[in-house]
Amino acid sequence: MKPNDTEQFGVLIGSRNEDESSIWINKCTTPQRGDISHRTRFTMKDLFHQKTITKEFKESNGELGYIGTWHTHPQDVPTPSIIDLNDWDQCALRNPDRQLVFVIIGNKQVNIYIKNKEQIEMVMKEIDT
Repeated sequence: MKPNDTEQFGVLIGSRNEDESSIWINKCTTPQRGDISHRTRFTMKDLFHQKTITKEFKESNGELGYIGTWHTHPQDVPTPSIIDLNDWDQCALRNPDRQLVFVIIGNKQVNIYIKNKEQIEMVMKEIDT
């Protein structure tokens, strides 16, 4: 990210097997006109994100759905902020029937987290060399 870039973000859409041991991310949305984005925070307000989830769910006969969210951080090695952790808790409360995936993309590393019940676990980090 450049010094004046704002955060980028969206929802993750995909599927999972029944025991949730494998999760596939098939599609993601990106910031839209109705969203708000600043250097270190964002608000996903545009209805496009939910409409895309609904469309993918219907067109896949229920196979694809909301998996989680992704966003950028203006850090080389991103770490979840308290705002991120609170948001992930709210996402989990709205989706108690599934594990959720959260991705933070930094300048040099991408971290992927899974929200299991009450805890968040980093399941993967990819370092750009």
